[in-house]
Amino acid sequence: MRRPESTEPVMDVTQVDHQWLRSHLNWPLTGDEVIGIRSISHSGGVMGSVDQVSCAGRSFIFKGPPDDSSDWGNLLTDIGLREVSTYRFLQSRGRSAPKVSPECYWSASSLDGRGALALEDLGVPSADGIMAAGLSRAQAGAAVRCLAKAHSTLADTEADPRTLPYPWLYGLSSEGLLAAIRMGLDDLPRMIEECWPHALSTTDVRRVLDSDIAQVVAESHLGARCVSLCHGDAWASNILFVPGEPPEQHTALLIDWQFTMWGNPLSDVALLLMSSLTPESRSAWEGELLHEYHSTLTAHRRLDYTLDDCLDDLRRAEPFAALVALATLDGYTRGMSTEELSGFAGRVQAAVDQAAVPAADNASQGAHDDVRL
Repeated sequence: MRRPESTEPVMDVTQVDHQWLRSHLNWPLTGDEVIGIRSISHSGGVMGSVDQVSCAGRSFIFKGPPDDSSDWGNLLTDIGLREVSTYRFLQSRGRSAPKVSPECYWSASSLDGRGALALEDLGVPSADGIMAAGLSRAQAGAAVRCLAKAHSTLADTEADPRTLPYPWLYGLSSEGLLAAIRMGLDDLPRMIEECWPHALSTTDVRRVLDSDIAQVVAESHLGARCVSLCHGDAWASNILFVPGEPPEQHTALLIDWQFTMWGNPLSDVALLLMSSLTPESRSAWEGELLHEYHSTLTAHRRLDYTLDDCLDDLRRAEPFAALVALATLDGYTRGMSTEELSGFAGRVQAAVDQAAVPAADNASQGAHDDVRL
């Protein structure tokens, strides 16, 4: 397969034809084969189209830009560029680097931030179906090991989180990142009312809504003992799990890099633990998983970074991770039954508790009085 290309017009999946497959993916086709296109987007295309393209026994995943008419499409004008740039960066490390994401066969981006990708189809379902129950211990271990390998590419204990190594990364003060969190939090009252109307403290939810998002984000990344490339949206649906035998040999790969940022890498771990594990599992496994993460990180990159440093960075990252988790509740819980939503309430409460603590000192008196919870 070809390396991702640096310049190519951004296209729609409907433009994929036999000539494109021959010239870009080197598929030996006559032109008579049927090309199948099947949408596998879990967001209805809000974050961009995701389609499986198949022809003559081969397949790949085509990712296109979001609809410009959607709220997210209007807000995240550079979302495609960020993901394309991240895949190009990961691909540039060569085949000897740890594999942390599907292979990218082709990519294109435009000056206005739109992007498209042709990615390896591993035939491995993501963990959407187990969000309600939470990850198993083996899956959680595979996820943190994959995150550690991804973070090891640029991990640095001397770097400044305010100085971006690449311009396409989000930083702790990026307007797009802050606006995305605010847009998601604006939907929190509706989510609470529809899914958990009597389960959460109105006072704490108000505190979350009154958060100084910029301050929470900054404090979660400034002062971190280690800084690196962060996935930015590390929850179960954005992870592909490859089963192993025994289960402890499960492996994982990260997908959906639209929110890649530069900052405290433990923000990814914190989001994973908060969003994708039950509170009981998180309490029981956190120490083991952190040790597994730290061991993998330091095995792949020589760092003056102790396990205690790692724990400090995890605690520092938790308020930011809580805001991200609450801002993306709709994605986490989409399609869940009433019973599953009830079981998910503990994770929502934990995120509210975590986000409400730093917000309490910055809550604006009288703000959001018109919000009904």
